[in-house]
Amino acid sequence: MMNHTSSQDDLREAMAAVARCVEQGLWHEAMERLLPLKQRHPGQAHVLHMLGVVRQELGDARGALDALSQAVAILPDNAVFQLDLGLLLKKKGARPPAMDRLQEALRLAPDSEAAWFHLGDLHMDQGAIDSAIDCFTHATRLQPDFVEAWINLGLCQKSRNRPDLAHACFRAALRLRPDHALAHVNLSMTLLMMERYPEGWQEYEWRFRLDRPSLSHPLPDRPRWQGEPLDGKTILLLGEQGFGDMIQFIRFADPLARMGARVLVTVPTPLVRLLQRAPGVAKVQDHPQFNEPVHYYLPLLSVPGLLGTTIDTIPLNQGYLTPDPELARLWAERLTGSTFKVGVIWEGKPLHANDPLRRRSCPLKEWLPLAQVPGITLYSLQKSEGDGPLPTLAQLPLVPLHEHLTDFATTAAIMTRMDLILSIDSATAHLAGALGLPVWTLLPRAPDWRWGSTRNTTPWYASMRLFRQTVTDRWQDPIRAITLALEHRS
Repeated sequence: MMNHTSSQDDLREAMAAVARCVEQGLWHEAMERLLPLKQRHPGQAHVLHMLGVVRQELGDARGALDALSQAVAILPDNAVFQLDLGLLLKKKGARPPAMDRLQEALRLAPDSEAAWFHLGDLHMDQGAIDSAIDCFTHATRLQPDFVEAWINLGLCQKSRNRPDLAHACFRAALRLRPDHALAHVNLSMTLLMMERYPEGWQEYEWRFRLDRPSLSHPLPDRPRWQGEPLDGKTILLLGEQGFGDMIQFIRFADPLARMGARVLVTVPTPLVRLLQRAPGVAKVQDHPQFNEPVHYYLPLLSVPGLLGTTIDTIPLNQGYLTPDPELARLWAERLTGSTFKVGVIWEGKPLHANDPLRRRSCPLKEWLPLAQVPGITLYSLQKSEGDGPLPTLAQLPLVPLHEHLTDFATTAAIMTRMDLILSIDSATAHLAGALGLPVWTLLPRAPDWRWGSTRNTTPWYASMRLFRQTVTDRWQDPIRAITLALEHRS
């Protein structure tokens, strides 16, 4: 019979062989070696832990959770076991138990930069900014070359409306990894927020190196415009990012047309009718196959960089879009009355994944103070997402118009009948500004780059006022300011 020492030696050798497979990414071979080990050593915590790690890599989340949980139950004082179980729970979206495991890992191993990072990530997802900053700071102190921790620390600083500190974090990440596309893109948006536009546009070109599509269509088989003379040439502008971005940046078709270009534009279908009337645009459609020769193409948000646009040279900020005359006439007949008409938009689409702390939607209940303002009629310009009904509040009477918002051209015609638009940061706010209509925009404490960090007006839209949160996720202050401004309107 094999003695205990020999058995332990054999186990160590077998586990070393498993570890070599793991290091080489040979997950199936590692599993083949682990299964007989588990049978021979059913209560061995290290075997169970490794089995959990391998099962997770092979896509067996339930089996991984069972194995890691057993390992932790057998050896609860092993920080690595606690960490790996916490990471799996985090990946599965089980935040409270994941935080418990990560905190226990840190109790056992306070110098675990990985545990600090992932605990910070959980705090960040929940909007606990100060706690997240504390965790990411610990991670970068323990591991100064921890690029992802520097990036997340920068995002947290930006969410506190501290672009200066965010800028330093993204620069630190890029000193470590000069080719890190996400760090460059976050740096670009921070520079733009700081109104350092020439640097920001240059860094923003790194968006095309991210592992996610920026454009809805493949690039055409034409040269990308690099600033060559455009007189007599045709250039195709490719719509990108969100609807609001395309509404905001379509203004740059006009300076290209003034340079002698014929400007073609491709955008999603809901924008086509609206942007047909944009200055400088010769033709717009929802696909890039135009029946005419095209000399150059350019993604829409790359135009201002090539034009050298600064904060002081933004074109057409007085408004540049006009509603379809027939639609405008139709809605002039439908929306009559002498009260002060206020269109309200309180919710936007979920935000992009690389900035989870910027929460821009304002729950409908926060708008209740508007119900007390005399002499106004509130209209819902909120577009319903999917088939679900829009929320309503009996105490906040809103005339529903959402069923008529079939595309942005119709929305534009309806908005021209409003005396004021109240909106969170949304495509509709951009539309109102582009139409030159009075619009008051509510911004979260961590606003998007285009609104800057302190202004109450914007050089992008002369008709827009900005009302900012002073405390993250609390809308009472900007709503109170809007209510007072409405009560004292001239």
